Amino acid sequence: MAASTDIKYFVHTNNAPQLQNAYGSMIGVLDACLVNGISLGSISSLTAVGTTVTAVFSTAHNLMQYQVFKIAGANQAEYNGEHRILTVPTATSLTFQLLSAPSVTIATGAMTASIPPLGWEKTFSASNEVGGGKAAYRSKNTSLLSRPFLRVVDELDPAYSANYAKYAKVGIVEDMTDINTMLGVQGPFDAANPTKNWIGTGSGVNAKNGWAKWFYSFYSNTDGTSLSDPNASETSSVQSGARAYYVIGNTDSFILAVRTGMSEAHSYSIYGFGKYESYFDGDVFNDYLAAHLYDRNANWATNARASYAGLSNNRISDCLCLSRNLANSAVNSYGAATVDRLSTSGQSNVTQSATSIGQLIYCPVNIWTENVFRGRLPFIRWVYQAQPAPNHSKFIDANEIYLALNTEFGSREKGQVFLKIGDL
Repeated sequence: MAASTDIKYFVHTNNAPQLQNAYGSMIGVLDACLVNGISLGSISSLTAVGTTVTAVFSTAHNLMQYQVFKIAGANQAEYNGEHRILTVPTATSLTFQLLSAPSVTIATGAMTASIPPLGWEKTFSASNEVGGGKAAYRSKNTSLLSRPFLRVVDELDPAYSANYAKYAKVGIVEDMTDINTMLGVQGPFDAANPTKNWIGTGSGVNAKNGWAKWFYSFYSNTDGTSLSDPNASETSSVQSGARAYYVIGNTDSFILAVRTGMSEAHSYSIYGFGKYESYFDGDVFNDYLAAHLYDRNANWATNARASYAGLSNNRISDCLCLSRNLANSAVNSYGAATVDRLSTSGQSNVTQSATSIGQLIYCPVNIWTENVFRGRLPFIRWVYQAQPAPNHSKFIDANEIYLALNTEFGSREKGQVFLKIGDL
């Protein structure tokens, strides 16, 4: 039986735009993964044995097992469309499965391949003459009862320094008429300072620039561990080069995992945007944003990279921005990503509270807000051991495919999350 293609994932190695130490990098990645997809070039041959097909590419395809790719141009229609990769035998070949045996065992035609986008639209945008710009994205799924925008500002702010860490300022916006005109509820939001999330203030190391941040270039320590330097801040020197990332999602929601440091040993920050599964009937505004959520001077250095990250933080911090409160009033609210409420104090994350027992034990992640569990976050699972699986490894459990990524939690503790990247 052919695997489902609803959930897709992208990797920085997929002939994809890179997260460089340069403004505009985040918008480039979001454009490719959410809206445009990624071209993979031509396919030399498609050969079927029963329902299993081997695709051979003209050059290295740079795809990974369980990714979804799309074929076009085959004369036999059954080969065209989206498929989930079963195996990657070589750098230029892969296998996938059809629902039934094709009409011919060797496909013909001028065949090409791509990684299809998640199915979002880029409704508004603006470029900056010195690099980067602004963009607004939302799901194209018009059956959703609420479809807020993800507004992204990925350009140098006049209050900030081009030599500092790079990040996109992000927010949930209920409605927009152009890239700079925001209507209705937005979050995070401070009525006393409406531009707090978008316009920097101050100067030098005392500059404040944004509130909800998706970092993609941060200071890299060189000690070879997965932990960031607790004394590093946004003002710390930043190395040039491309950063590793994953984008995982569907038409309604996605997760962005970014390794802001250069070393392979460094851990990932986990961000997200879109719909979550609400536990309440009639909870129409079930939209969330996970980011580094803090309003601090650029030289703040108290575990800056490890702290205040929405989906890789301890269970007591409100690092999720929700589009509206539980009553669906016209005001945004905040929540914490958590697996339980067994403790309300301390910095130690539940992922480090158990020793390895030779089995992967993990669970869904809930949203705790207004003293209730409001809903469940998609794609992410928290683990009850510190780092039980090899970083970047994949495994299958009950026909669900997971990716293990190392993260930092709270006060720079080692942790890991499992991200659901597909179904068999």
